[in-house]
Amino acid sequence: MVDRVSRRELAELLRQLAAGHLTNDEFERRAPRQSADPAIQAICRDGAWFLYDDLHEHRLVGKDRLDERVRSDVARWVLFLETDVEYQWPISPLPWRLALAVASLATLGVLAVIMRWRNRRDPDSAVWPFRTAAAYQSALKSPPLLNGAV
Repeated sequence: MVDRVSRRELAELLRQLAAGHLTNDEFERRAPRQSADPAIQAICRDGAWFLYDDLHEHRLVGKDRLDERVRSDVARWVLFLETDVEYQWPISPLPWRLALAVASLATLGVLAVIMRWRNRRDPDSAVWPFRTAAAYQSALKSPPLLNGAV
């Protein structure tokens, strides 16, 4: 199910966060959470949360500025959010995610790094949250913000 309102809201918040116009705490407070669209939770939990340090409030500027590769990732997430493409990646059950979080804490984050490395071996992970490179290429050919669709 595509939640157009929440997707548009999250896309704008991600743009502001990545540009340094919004602090990480402002992003956390304003990000949509109660959506039935699995893309909303996935992008917040598996993408945006890794953009910043949640131990203190800051903007992504100066030493905290996102590098070009990460900015490109955020642009892809925003493109996905502006489409009506259904989120098709598997969603791990909450108990599994909690167990991974505890294990990651116990290993001081080493497990999280290993899991991200393992997940990146999937050739389509480079175009996440799109499920396939073909879906991403299709969205690039007709970006909603540039063709008047939004």
